[in-house]
Amino acid sequence: MNQVWIITGVVACFGLGNGLLLNATPQVSLALKLSSRELGLIGAGIPIGYSLSCLLAGRFLSGMTGRTVLRCGLAVTFIALLCMAQARSAAVCVAAQIGFGLGSGAVWPFSSAWLLDLESHGIPRTRLLRYYNVAWTSSTACGMFAGGLLCSRQLIFEAIYAAAVMILCAFVFACIGKPTPPHANSHGSSAAAQMRPANAMVLLAAALICNITVLATRMIVWNNYAELNSARGFGADRMGLISGMSLVAQVGAFTFGYMYEHKLGLRRVYLLLSAALVAINLTFAYAESLPLLLAAVLIHGVVLAIAFQTALLAAMRFFPSPRSATTFHEAVIGIAGLSPLMAGYLVAAMKERTSDLQALQAPFLVLAGLAVVGLLVETLLVGKALSERVFLAPVSPPETVGKKEAVL
Repeated sequence: MNQVWIITGVVACFGLGNGLLLNATPQVSLALKLSSRELGLIGAGIPIGYSLSCLLAGRFLSGMTGRTVLRCGLAVTFIALLCMAQARSAAVCVAAQIGFGLGSGAVWPFSSAWLLDLESHGIPRTRLLRYYNVAWTSSTACGMFAGGLLCSRQLIFEAIYAAAVMILCAFVFACIGKPTPPHANSHGSSAAAQMRPANAMVLLAAALICNITVLATRMIVWNNYAELNSARGFGADRMGLISGMSLVAQVGAFTFGYMYEHKLGLRRVYLLLSAALVAINLTFAYAESLPLLLAAVLIHGVVLAIAFQTALLAAMRFFPSPRSATTFHEAVIGIAGLSPLMAGYLVAAMKERTSDLQALQAPFLVLAGLAVVGLLVETLLVGKALSERVFLAPVSPPETVGKKEAVL
């Protein structure tokens, strides 16, 4: 278990730094008086680097231990944060964000894969995933709250330096942990392919559609909503609260995941997620009341946890190894994170034809429409056979989740 806590420490420290940066990034854009298009481009910098890094690292670094790849990623993210703290132009901000994304692609999927390697020590997969999900969501939420407070006091670039300190702490934890043997993606792939359900590809496609739509909403709220928030006369402290509360809800949803994990993959779950997503986007488009926005954010956090877990479990069912599944899953998260870029261009184009307020509301209206379209596609993809759709069997109450019977 010592190894579990060391890896969890890496995830928690990196999450704190990640949360600080995510909250500070849109405030940097506003402080430098950049355009909506530049705001979207900066917000998409991390996902661009992240998706590329996940795909390339998972393919070409399979012979290296997870800890070695992880430490390299932490070093790259530290350098990127120092560059971001010195940035005074859009070009430098974008380059620093891409660099942080490249480094993050060697942190998140490899820390989760490193943790899942401990399944061979008799620790159930569901339990390991719960440790990982609770660690990254709770720490990132704390980073979001702290970033909001610092940025509201105009300590925007200081928040980025604080993020760099947390990355150093994560690096120290990564040096303490013992490496697991190099993981070969090809190991056992033929056996895994024989055990893979015939409809694994279809179920993965449905889970990805849902996850991408939910993640796109999150990224637009974290990045582009800062401009709408400012246009309505509110400050950075409100953004920190909105962003952080989403992750607080995720922490709760992941902690009590045993209550819904055995239902993941069902049509009615996709229906509930899509309906909630429509309501959430309409709330952000039109509501100004903070309690109403926080209620939407809390619901969104639960939706995020369910969609995230569905996509991850679908990937683990389809791919032959944990590292292949986690790198693919995290690459999809990076691709979904490109939504701020598209939202920024949409807002910039709409400002030429309508009022600024209507232009800033447009991305949320588009996402509400995509949620409806996504539901139709998901319903067509998901079959009627219950035993083939669900990813997990019902598990015991939380006091018995740690036993071997709870394995996936």
